[in-house]
Amino acid sequence: MAKGSLSAKAPEERRDRILRATVDVVRDRGFSGTRVADIAEAAGTSQGLILYHFKSLAGALNAALTLLEDEFYDDLDRDLREQTGPVERLRHMADLAAGMGPAVGDWRLWLELWVRALHDDDARATRESLDRRWRSALREVISEGQATGDFDPVDPEASAIRLASLMDGLAIQLALGDRGMTAQRLADLWWQGAVTELRMAM
Repeated sequence: MAKGSLSAKAPEERRDRILRATVDVVRDRGFSGTRVADIAEAAGTSQGLILYHFKSLAGALNAALTLLEDEFYDDLDRDLREQTGPVERLRHMADLAAGMGPAVGDWRLWLELWVRALHDDDARATRESLDRRWRSALREVISEGQATGDFDPVDPEASAIRLASLMDGLAIQLALGDRGMTAQRLADLWWQGAVTELRMAM
């Protein structure tokens, strides 16, 4: 337990520390290369405590991604209120999702979740919940832009799905380290797609 024992810590603190250790280890080793013992060592706790809280390695990863998403949306809500209109808000979402946010931008973890969602019902449910949350945030900004006249009348739901899917496709290239794909290029390409989709006058 190189990082110190958690035995005397409050349950909430123990849980948080385990989840953050899960993120670090899975990000570094991938889900298939991670053992509960690795997370226990990184968190300074026991395998039994991890299994007590999360039942399995998969449960810990699902909870860790949800924690990061909660933090991302707390930051997003605050940041979007600081922007001056829907165009600026949408551009800010592109920058955050490309790599400056703690969850949506951490595409390596998303790849791990996507692969597991093919065969695991809990992972599938987590993936669907997180996707709905991002699409809802996009839809709200799109609807606002329609109301202000910044975006042409479109189907906000369909546009949110298309823009979220474009982000996912670009993110796969970024996560896999494709030559020429950087976080900034992802944001720029996605923004160009949003300008076309919403018929923005730029």
